Amino acid sequence: MPEDERTPTPDVNALVDGLRATVEQRRRDGRYPPGLEEDLDAHFHRIVTHRVVPDLSALEAAVSRLESLPGVSVGRIPAESTLPGGAALHRAMSRALGRQLQGVLEQVEEVSSALKTVVTELASALRLPNTHFHPDLVGQVDALQERMAALERGPLDSPAALADLGRRVEALEAAEAARRFRPWFSNDAFESQFRGSADDLKSRYADLAARFDGCSPVLDVGCGRGEFMELLAERGLEVRGVELDRALVEAAVARGLAVSHGDGLEALGEAADGSLGGIALIQVAEHLSQQQLVNLVLLAFDKLRPGGRIVLETVNPQSLYVFARAFYLDPTHDRPVHPAYLTFLFRQAGFAGVEIDWRSPPPGEEILQLTGEARHDANVERLNRLLFAPQDYALIATR
Repeated sequence: MPEDERTPTPDVNALVDGLRATVEQRRRDGRYPPGLEEDLDAHFHRIVTHRVVPDLSALEAAVSRLESLPGVSVGRIPAESTLPGGAALHRAMSRALGRQLQGVLEQVEEVSSALKTVVTELASALRLPNTHFHPDLVGQVDALQERMAALERGPLDSPAALADLGRRVEALEAAEAARRFRPWFSNDAFESQFRGSADDLKSRYADLAARFDGCSPVLDVGCGRGEFMELLAERGLEVRGVELDRALVEAAVARGLAVSHGDGLEALGEAADGSLGGIALIQVAEHLSQQQLVNLVLLAFDKLRPGGRIVLETVNPQSLYVFARAFYLDPTHDRPVHPAYLTFLFRQAGFAGVEIDWRSPPPGEEILQLTGEARHDANVERLNRLLFAPQDYALIATR
């Protein structure tokens, strides 16, 4: 190549001087964050020092001893014997089996040599770990070390951390809002259509209200329009209610009932221990999650005074008729609660008396009719117990 076409050799000193000038100018312009040099020094220090070199003196001594051992040979096999004529017998056998013995010894020597090589390489790798690490693995470890160091350096209440936390909270709130049921129809219209009028409900629940006699004050959790509260008030009991639906709260307050808007379980948790004589939950349990239900049972035990009573009415999953009619009619139902499981919960929580009141039998015209033939009627009765058991049950537990 002609001399004038060769690439000129760069002036390294000039390049370094230019780089230093650029760095200095950017430092004056404020383009480097404070403490950058200290952070870089700390980063490189961690890269160099975070790998611990083990003490390999014992391993190196063992490797030296392995390398000093003599090789395998026929001559090192002893022929001496304490038996008369034993040495001659050994020599005769060695001559007879010489070829086979030599082959075996060669294989042993081959394995021994390979083993020495492996052990030596292993000792070398442990002695110089930085030269035997895979570059990708080293890079990942260094990146992880740097991220951990950044977390240690950066305060948890920094603007960036708080902004990231805020974005995550907003995303969670948006996801929860998207799955929340917000119907455009009113709950009052729904209850009037499918549960009946206020007079119908008061007639249906008069017997349950009587179970609270002598159990004042009563907290009605999920009181709805307040019909059950009116029954309790008519019996001279002090009662207050908690309801999530604002429209139902406003309607109940307009009728003179002490109803507040909020979560019933939270309101129960805020009551003083032993301050309640009764707790009512009418058609509420099927709206609760499994954890909310077990929390409710313990809360009820804590908040009721000795002799206090809880009445909990819910749908009966032992009646298949329920699943064809009432349960899936309400889109806010979560899951039915088996009466045996609910009884177990209250007994485990420590309630002294627990009983079940079966309620709301299906209409008579829906039930299979008997014919008078014994065998046929026996099967019909079995089907009726399975298909047309009572639609609801009330659990009554005494503290």
